[in-house]
Amino acid sequence: MWSPDRRFVGGLTALGGLLVVVAAVPTRWFGPVPTDSYVFDPPRFSALWVERTVIPVVALVAVLAILLGLLSLFRRDRERMARWQRWTAVVALAGAGVGTLATVILVTTGPGATADLTATLNALFGVALGLLALVLLIPGLLAWGGGYLRGDRSLLGAALVGGPVLPVLVVAASVALGADTGPVGSLPVAFPVAAAVVVVGRDLWVRAG
Repeated sequence: MWSPDRRFVGGLTALGGLLVVVAAVPTRWFGPVPTDSYVFDPPRFSALWVERTVIPVVALVAVLAILLGLLSLFRRDRERMARWQRWTAVVALAGAGVGTLATVILVTTGPGATADLTATLNALFGVALGLLALVLLIPGLLAWGGGYLRGDRSLLGAALVGGPVLPVLVVAASVALGADTGPVGSLPVAFPVAAAVVVVGRDLWVRAG
């Protein structure tokens, strides 16, 4: 069966990590955002246009690249994994797949979901899928990465473990300290995820065989 070159997938995965950061950039960084009323047709290249047109595409490409990278990593290493690690990797991959589906639903629903009942239900369904994805992804990645940490692949293991753990710690610390993350949006959460994805992409590139 044909499969894409792992170096290509590794580069694409690393690019997906960078796109995670791009998708998390606050809208106000692209320019002034009107707050007095809903703008149905924002000017091209304005902050709202970027938020509604560019960022959804960037987010979708990012999650697809991450899913492809995790699938390639599993295909490459599954024969060398212990049985428990293979099964937890499958759980993580299922979570990544569900998360990708959730992203597709939320992106296609658009920002005007509250104006239409069907769109609202689709958005709620997307959010529910996103929560399910987290339930599958976090323990799956922790165990999958733990298997690498027990071997000689500590950097890859740390990436798979740290990818889901560090964002949770960042959110918890922000809540506990009452930090105002408005100016930077979700970038503090996106950075550790992006770093973990880049490490996975690098590993696929370096260990393409």
